Amino acid sequence: MAFVALFLCGWVDCYAVSPNMVIMMAGDLGYGDLSCMGSQQIQTPNIDSLARDGVLCSRAYVTAPMCSPSRMGMLTGRFPKRFGITNNPNSKMDYLGPTCYGLPRSEQCFPEYLKPLGYTSAIIGKWHLGEEPGWTPIDRGFDTWWGFLGGGRHYTARKRLNRATEIVSNYDSNPTVTHLTDDIARESIRFIESRQGKKEPFFLFVSFNAPHTPHEPLPEDLQVMLAKTSDKKRAKYGAMILGVDRAVGNILKALDRSGYRENTIVAFLSDNGGELRATACNAPLRGGKRLHYEGGVRVPLLVRYPADSRIRPGSVCRQVVSSLDFLPTLLKLNEVKVPGKLDGQDMMPTLRGESVAPRTLFWCTDYAAAIMHGSVKYLTIPGRLPEMYDIANDPQEECNLLPNQAGRASQLAEQLGEFQTSTPPMRFPDSSTWSNNLMHQYGTATPGVQPPVISSKNS
Repeated sequence: MAFVALFLCGWVDCYAVSPNMVIMMAGDLGYGDLSCMGSQQIQTPNIDSLARDGVLCSRAYVTAPMCSPSRMGMLTGRFPKRFGITNNPNSKMDYLGPTCYGLPRSEQCFPEYLKPLGYTSAIIGKWHLGEEPGWTPIDRGFDTWWGFLGGGRHYTARKRLNRATEIVSNYDSNPTVTHLTDDIARESIRFIESRQGKKEPFFLFVSFNAPHTPHEPLPEDLQVMLAKTSDKKRAKYGAMILGVDRAVGNILKALDRSGYRENTIVAFLSDNGGELRATACNAPLRGGKRLHYEGGVRVPLLVRYPADSRIRPGSVCRQVVSSLDFLPTLLKLNEVKVPGKLDGQDMMPTLRGESVAPRTLFWCTDYAAAIMHGSVKYLTIPGRLPEMYDIANDPQEECNLLPNQAGRASQLAEQLGEFQTSTPPMRFPDSSTWSNNLMHQYGTATPGVQPPVISSKNS
């Protein structure tokens, strides 16, 4: 009886401790560019281990088909259109102040929700949510910060830097760059190890830039890919993913060494669909980055949480989940009431295999918009007739249902219109060059296919 009592006490204590959360986000990763997602060219054993030990979510979505609003949506738990963000800050307007391009101060950020619960929060890597004083990670609740403020930068050390591309930190007065992806892993591990012996839970956002351009892989990673493909551009892109996989593996090992494996939720995903011009593969989905087709907003998501025995290792979740869900999930696990203004929901029941009610997701830019309720998705694109698809049965979006289901389309169009008009207008417009280019991409988007692996004879 004494043994049983001790066992039960240990079980209760395990679940009484607030879980840690580590979110690892890649930049511009193709839906089909992990080996667990069907890639034969690019082998990602460390990322795949999350699927083996946790859940692979095959219908996971981000809040925008581009990085800045996507990351804003994840870190606020709200659709970015709720606060007027509809695209990346690609061009600055003379009539707008520089603070218009960051996450509005009216919005509460992930670590600001967690601080009252005793969490320590860190972000390592890419920010892209505001470059001005008052809009940096430290100003938005993060305790630890190492990275760059803009949307992208070179992966090696550079002399000519600006506010957006220089590496800054609130704990390292002389941050160094060897290769950015490995450096992000190094600093993430430093944070994890700094938490040893401390009782407070932590939230770590590992914000990779890779495989976003410019493609500057390590030579050894490039050699591996050149044995798999004769396309040198594709080889460079794939080599960048090998770097991300190595970084993920090193971070997972650090969690194991530090004793955090059991009580840490680990999630890996991309900020949006892969960039087709950079040779990303979103197979079998249609389109890619910046488009509202599945290839732009549907991403690989792998989640591991060993402390919850109800999550079956190696399982596949085919229900809809969203990057909006991370924040409400962690709040719910801390037995905190989820604020009604959040658009996400607790994803734990879904990860455990329970059936949940159909949900509605929105995507809005200043040139196109989409709504998906359950499995039916309705899109409006300037200069084109509306489109509607049954995503569950037609993930390639090849069969437009609108001509035969005008009534259903009308209902979704009304919902989408109400959402667009009840939320703030865009804070800043996209550049005309991007918009014109995107209209062409919508007209030429097709379902992706996996590129072949060259034979050893040809290599």
